[in-house]
Amino acid sequence: MKVNIIGGGTSGWWTAGYLRKNHPNLEITLIESKDIPAVGVGESTMPNVRAFFEELNIPEEAWIKSCSGVRKEGNVKTNFNYVGDDPLNFMFIHKGFDEWFEKYKKGTVTKESVYDLYDPNDWGGYAYHIDAAQAWQIVKEYTKDINHVYATVTRDQLPEADLNIDCTGLGRHLMLDKTMHKYPDTLVDTCIVRRLEEDTKNYSETVGRDYGWDFNVYLSDKRVGCGYVFDSSKLSIENAKKEYMKNNGHRKFLTDFRVLKWEPGRLKNSWQGDTVAVGLSAGFIEPMEANGLSLLIHQIKTLSKVLNKPNREKIYNRAVGKVFDEVADFIWHHYACTSRSDTSFWKHYAELDGETTLLQRIQNKTNLKQNLYPSYVYAYLAIYYGLTIGPKTLNISKWMAEPYAEAYMWSV
Repeated sequence: MKVNIIGGGTSGWWTAGYLRKNHPNLEITLIESKDIPAVGVGESTMPNVRAFFEELNIPEEAWIKSCSGVRKEGNVKTNFNYVGDDPLNFMFIHKGFDEWFEKYKKGTVTKESVYDLYDPNDWGGYAYHIDAAQAWQIVKEYTKDINHVYATVTRDQLPEADLNIDCTGLGRHLMLDKTMHKYPDTLVDTCIVRRLEEDTKNYSETVGRDYGWDFNVYLSDKRVGCGYVFDSSKLSIENAKKEYMKNNGHRKFLTDFRVLKWEPGRLKNSWQGDTVAVGLSAGFIEPMEANGLSLLIHQIKTLSKVLNKPNREKIYNRAVGKVFDEVADFIWHHYACTSRSDTSFWKHYAELDGETTLLQRIQNKTNLKQNLYPSYVYAYLAIYYGLTIGPKTLNISKWMAEPYAEAYMWSV
């Protein structure tokens, strides 16, 4: 089988590396443009990125060094419930969580006691912050026996192949049908990003602001990827910059602002005949909860798994569409349980009934393997938002029996 991958960067090279490792007989051609610069933004990951590199047989110490990686043990979230709320220290905890959760529902333990469960030596106990512009280069070094071409091509100029993989980003230059499945309840659609220099931290930070949220992702060389994710229908870019600097003007910035914009959604069908979209080409929701690279890995592994199946297009579209929608649902609950109503942005979400659906998600046993986020993270949110969790709320242990890495896998 001949496969063209159009576009390099993280999506293109991670796809090439994984397909080469798992399908050694493929004839792979990767075509990328030299005119598209690499953009370095500190990016947060989930533990499944470590499993991905293990499958590529790239030593952890090698790929972490190559992209200024910092061990990430969690995320600290604040100001999402109300301004000045108690932070949610979202650590990678799963072992013993179900027993602790039962005690919490009975009121016999405090919410802070969950941190006593954290085991830094557990496989699933940590992920990494990485430089997104460097994360693909070591995969390129380890990926052998592919035809690598620097060129800018149109769909009509592609080499003959059985499958074309569109890794061209939000432009989706190979896709004939760009009909989107949109997420209208995802309001944030713009991000202003900068780099600054500060001491490294082993957790990322998200802080609710007037019309979205700030983030900080720390790298090993003291660079920090930071910025403001916001709703551009309620806040102009210039006013976003002013608000950001009002909250962060004391910090030592290394770069000026860059502006990133997107339409929250996914392609209705990522696989169309002889062409499949992977990465941003397939869709983007928003940056919350390090979902970008996790969704990319899900797509790459699903593509690999169904590549030789006769009904691969149908299976792939169902699996990828489902996981996108579930991630969008998980992100929506970060806003829809808020007590904030101090701006039109938060008032919109405060009027929604996220509490009821969040508790329903905690009780939902089905399709755990399809979801990038194990069900216990929904319980984390319920605790953060101070929801009443009755003693009959589902015990999580029944579907957390598999190793943590497997919670990020799926069935197709």
